[in-house]
Amino acid sequence: MKRIFLALAFVLGLVCSSLSAKAQCGDELMKAALGAMGNYQYIKDFDIKLASGASKEGTKFSVVLNSRTQYQLNIANGSSNTENVIVQIFDGDKLLGTNAANGKVFTAFQFLCSKTGAYKLHVYCEGGSEACARAVLSLVKQIPAN
Repeated sequence: MKRIFLALAFVLGLVCSSLSAKAQCGDELMKAALGAMGNYQYIKDFDIKLASGASKEGTKFSVVLNSRTQYQLNIANGSSNTENVIVQIFDGDKLLGTNAANGKVFTAFQFLCSKTGAYKLHVYCEGGSEACARAVLSLVKQIPAN
């Protein structure tokens, strides 16, 4: 009976720790990213989950953006992440913006779109560690045509 009780307590401990880890990657991250967005206009959010060992392969998202528009990406990292996620936005092979520069990783960055079209968001961890994050894309301003 004592063994059954100990086994049950062990299993419940594992379940609780698993639920706790998932809670660190859920709504709280979304609230943090939205709060950091400020007064800009919400466009879209990205739920980021990176498996261990993914390295720079990471994960990719597509998003359609408008020309002559300045955007901002806010990134909220999970509290259990051992390293911050790096987010890059590409127009084909051209890097438009990233939250990693000069050896630092920032929680937000802005970029300007020069043409309407599909853009790729590339998200990864430098060391390939398991991580979760939320990124929120917002509209900063539209630039009038000359």
